[in-house]
Amino acid sequence: MSAATASGLSQSKSKPTTRLPWAFVALIALTTFLVVVVLGFIAFQIYFSARVLPGVSVWNVELSGKTLDEAADELDHSFNAKFNTTRVDLSDGQRAWIANPIDLGIRFDSRATAQVALELSQRGVEAQTQVLLNGADLPPQIVFHPDTARAYFEQMAAQINRPALDAGLQLNGTTVITTPAQIGRVLDVEAALKLLPALAKTDGPKRIVLPIETRQPRLLDASPVAVRLQQILNRNMTLVLENPAPNEPASWDLTPQQLLSFLMVQKAPDGQTIEVKFNEEALQSGLADLARQIDRAAENARFVFNDETRQLEVIQPAKIGRTLDITTTLSRMNEALARGDQKVALAVAEKKPDFPDDVKAADLGITELVSTGQSFYAGSSVERMKNIGAASASQHGVIVKPGETFSFDNNLGDVSLDTGYAEALIIYNGRTIKGVGGGVCQVSTTAFRAAFNGGYPIIERWPHAYRVGWYERGFGPGLDASVFSPVVDFKFKNDTPYHILIEAYANDAAGRLTFKFYSTNDGRQVTISAPIVENVIPHPADKIEEDPTLAVGVRQQVDYAADGADVTVTRTVTRGGQVISEDRVFTRYQPWQAIFKVGTGGAPPSTPEATPTP
Repeated sequence: MSAATASGLSQSKSKPTTRLPWAFVALIALTTFLVVVVLGFIAFQIYFSARVLPGVSVWNVELSGKTLDEAADELDHSFNAKFNTTRVDLSDGQRAWIANPIDLGIRFDSRATAQVALELSQRGVEAQTQVLLNGADLPPQIVFHPDTARAYFEQMAAQINRPALDAGLQLNGTTVITTPAQIGRVLDVEAALKLLPALAKTDGPKRIVLPIETRQPRLLDASPVAVRLQQILNRNMTLVLENPAPNEPASWDLTPQQLLSFLMVQKAPDGQTIEVKFNEEALQSGLADLARQIDRAAENARFVFNDETRQLEVIQPAKIGRTLDITTTLSRMNEALARGDQKVALAVAEKKPDFPDDVKAADLGITELVSTGQSFYAGSSVERMKNIGAASASQHGVIVKPGETFSFDNNLGDVSLDTGYAEALIIYNGRTIKGVGGGVCQVSTTAFRAAFNGGYPIIERWPHAYRVGWYERGFGPGLDASVFSPVVDFKFKNDTPYHILIEAYANDAAGRLTFKFYSTNDGRQVTISAPIVENVIPHPADKIEEDPTLAVGVRQQVDYAADGADVTVTRTVTRGGQVISEDRVFTRYQPWQAIFKVGTGGAPPSTPEATPTP
């Protein structure tokens, strides 16, 4: 290079270079960076507004950058189907069941879970930053249907639940068998439901120990009662009657088989013990049958009045009555059962008679003869006289209290062949026929006359249907009294303050029946009119009836002719000249035809039969 050139270069001055201040450069760089950041942030927000933030997972399944549909599909693909069919082991401590979440009303909702993951992108910068820095492993979204789970557990409860059973007893014939106690178990369905939400928070196989409530029985052991009951059923139980009468049973045995029909095994009111006791209803029925053998009414002594000593003489001793006390006997039997005793004393209540053997005549006001009544029966058959004797004996020695109504039927008792009566003619159902007790009305008629003559009020008196000759001898018609127990009775009332002793005497030799009333005369006087007979209606013509049961030629009278009539007898009772009462006894007798039976069958007898008399 030449000097000139060098000189020229050196002579020409170059212009100074303009340099930007470093702060300005830094500002531009920062601005640029911020612009980039802002644009990147905006781009990030735009991009992840519809996508899952980076670092977001569900049970370690990565969902970063996925849309809602993509995330839901990923969850479905990864474990949705697997979760919904995951094995769930259930156990109650004794048995096991296998279920799945669907059975228990639990379902994994992949779309709802993806939606939760997506929503993290929309919670603001701070929240997004936390996710970007720390990540987020989300739990799944579970749909729970408690009604489905409850129905499932209730089906299980039907298999699990069992009641608490107390120990008990059974009978095989007369052999006692014990049954063991059983602990009760109940599935607590509501408590089981509360375990399910926690079940949904874990992955993989699941196990639930079912909440079981145990219930203890109140009675754990029945063997002591079984031993005692077996001892009872190994022997008879004897019911003992104290102070039996001669020739009367002193005891009755209940066999084990009979005991079984009366026994009842049940829990005591406290529920902790077993009671063995008698079934009161069944046993009362059985004891009622026994009572019919044991019970007896008290019987008054019967007396006659000694006219010389003016004292009562016993002709039939009194009897103390007794009644089986069923309620007390039942209590005694249950007490014996509890103790294991095999003998029980029957509870019997005694009833003393009103008139014991030692009663005094003066104490009863029986001091003199106050009235008599008579009728006549001479010519009666042997059977009729037997019945008159038996019926009069039933009234002999009877005492009637002051104010008491005397009943002929009550004292008469059962009229049968077994009680000393025979068959004789009676009036029954409009006919004179042969029957047990014919002639009893002779006695009731005579008793009626004694009461009528004594001035006592007549409470009930029934006449015969037609006039009967036996009852008119010496008295005329209108003073008869028919009885037919239990519908037709003769009754009178003792309207005095004194007792009345009735004596009845049948004199077969004389054909006379006499009733005597002993008491104290209260001053009454009795006047009885003669019978007034009116409206007499002649009896119908005799009637003949053929009878193939009688031999040919035999003629037998079975009914007897009597005219009909209206009969009136008047009784006037006075005391001290004042009329106490006036009674009009009216009787309407029907006309009665004689009836004869004529035999039409068989050969005639060698000797004609006699016609019987009533």
